[in-house]
Amino acid sequence: MESIGGYPVSRLDDLFAPYPEHLTVEQLAEVLGVTKLTAYRWLQRGIVPGYKVDRAWLILRDEVRDHLAAGRNTTSKQAPSD
Repeated sequence: MESIGGYPVSRLDDLFAPYPEHLTVEQLAEVLGVTKLTAYRWLQRGIVPGYKVDRAWLILRDEVRDHLAAGRNTTSKQAPSD
C-alpha cells in the first residue's frame, strides 16, 4: 500500500483526492456513484454527513470519506452460519 508521510493511503483516499475540501451535492453524488436526488435524500436522512445551512448543504470531503471508512464491512475468517 502506498504511503504519504508514513501514513497509508487507502483507495478511499485515492477516490476522494481529486475533489475539493467542500463538496457540492453534485460532487457528492458523483463520488458515491448515485444520482443527485439520492445524494440529497442521504444527506436529509443523515446517511451521509453534512450540515444544512439555510437552504444549502455544507459537505466536508474528509468527513464523508471518514464516515465511509468507519462503516466499511470486513471479511470474516469464519463461514456465516445459517
